[in-house]
Amino acid sequence: MYRYRDGVPEVLLIDDRFGHVALPKGHAEPGELLEETALREVLEETGMSGRVVTPLATISYRAHTDGEWVEKDAHYFLLEAKSGTITPQEEEIQGARFVTLEEAEALMLEKGYDNNRELVARGIALLRAKGETLTRLADCIDHTLLAPQATPDEVDRLCREALCYGFKSVCVNPLYVRACQQRLSGSGVEVCTVIGFPLGATGLENKAAEARQALLDGATELDMVVAIGLLKAGHTDAVLEEIRAVVEAAKGRAIVKVILETPLLSPEQQQVGAELCKRAGADFVKTCTGFAGGATEEAVGILRRTVGNELGVKASGGIRDRETAMRMIAAGASRIGASAGPALCREPFAP
Repeated sequence: MYRYRDGVPEVLLIDDRFGHVALPKGHAEPGELLEETALREVLEETGMSGRVVTPLATISYRAHTDGEWVEKDAHYFLLEAKSGTITPQEEEIQGARFVTLEEAEALMLEKGYDNNRELVARGIALLRAKGETLTRLADCIDHTLLAPQATPDEVDRLCREALCYGFKSVCVNPLYVRACQQRLSGSGVEVCTVIGFPLGATGLENKAAEARQALLDGATELDMVVAIGLLKAGHTDAVLEEIRAVVEAAKGRAIVKVILETPLLSPEQQQVGAELCKRAGADFVKTCTGFAGGATEEAVGILRRTVGNELGVKASGGIRDRETAMRMIAAGASRIGASAGPALCREPFAP
């Protein structure tokens, strides 16, 4: 775990019962995500809460249990401290403290375990290379599950992953908005849902009604699919009217992102659609649903050049790895929609 104090990075180390400097560790409870285990163990041992930034390593080893040797895996994560006061769990450890990167290196060399030294070195290398930009990607991810066969358990897992990584939002079908709002209330993770999804071929009144219901259920972000056929046909007044209807329904209680379905539009039509989003008062323009093709850097660039800094640009569709996500951000995206949020946060060296 690391934090920044007055702009200086510090890492959390513990003093164990055997005179060594080490990292917090523990065992997974039944049903826990590995990320949940990491966060819980750090909280229980040290009193510090945080979020997962990236996996650091998976170490396999043999252990003697119940009279036999078994193979086990230890999973390590880099965490960012968010809150808490250091309160060591005295029955488990002697103490805990944040130290500078240089102090951590010296302490690990003097008193650290061999396997911990490499892990700390990896974390320190990341902090030195990327610093406070390490969490930039997670901060703009809409962790998404819009499959028609999505089950309540899968949606709950989506929320748990969003909590672990501190994603900007979860994006779910309207059916699950209320459950997500209850699961995420007070966490800082927004609840996003879709309007007119995935075809955009419902009427203006239907889209406005969907938006109003989503707000009643607790949504704070609305991703509406524009009437694609009308946009392609050049019926700009009708498209402008329907976007305004959803923006009006949101009434400042939720941000509105407008999905243009860029794979089905020419560059000129993409530009016209983005201009309509500006005129209608939307907050974001978004590339696509993912049902008709994926986002491209070219489309993201067109949208960003059209809206400038007045609106956000969300890239969504086919973004399954960190490299692709970072290319979209470089092209102008300020939000990333993806179902593979944890994979996007995985640093290149991670297992």
